Amino acid sequence: MEQFSNFTFIKQIAPETIGSKFNMSYRLKCLLAKEIDLAKYGKAVQFISFSPIIGEVFPPISEYIPSEKTLEVQYLIAPQQAIEADEAQFFRLMLEQFIAAMEEMELPEDFDFSLFREDLKALRFEQLQPAV
Repeated sequence: MEQFSNFTFIKQIAPETIGSKFNMSYRLKCLLAKEIDLAKYGKAVQFISFSPIIGEVFPPISEYIPSEKTLEVQYLIAPQQAIEADEAQFFRLMLEQFIAAMEEMELPEDFDFSLFREDLKALRFEQLQPAV
């Protein structure tokens, strides 16, 4: 069963200006699917959709949908940061913003966010599949 999905929203910059970083959220999704089992953190969250927003597309909205046991996490990344960061820095930035957005959310009680956050912070750029 799929536990993660992703979609990156980009505005005001051409995708080619961020090069191979453009598919970083997909690569992160694949890494999460390989390394993270949501059942380890409780029964309340069975699916996480995360969306980095690069540029002024729309304000990020993150929410927990109890009936679907789903977290929808949207977070901003400044266009200039996306352009200037190398791939490893961009990976770290995506993870940090993902965690920060979740820290600001109202999460269900039966979700061990502390352990989830630790496991996310332990992920390394070198674990990513190469860009295609």
